[in-house]
Amino acid sequence: MAEHFVLNTGAKIPSVGLGSWQSDHSVVGDAVYAVTAGYRHIDCARMYKNEKEVGMTLKKLFEEGVVKREDLFITSKQW
Repeated sequence: MAEHFVLNTGAKIPSVGLGSWQSDHSVVGDAVYAVTAGYRHIDCARMYKNEKEVGMTLKKLFEEGVVKREDLFITSKQW
């Protein structure tokens, strides 16, 4: 499997991301800490109803200097 895919902008999006589907609201924030292990792609969707928790955790990680927003791919879907 490819490690990443090259977008038309030249950016390289990781082919494997942390999915938040079926993640309980009380633990999805903890899962987002996977960025400390090297994840740079977080996958969300409005219908998962946990984007707020994902966003709050990412905001905290940005404020703590763990990772920069520009170093992450945060994807979502419209259904």
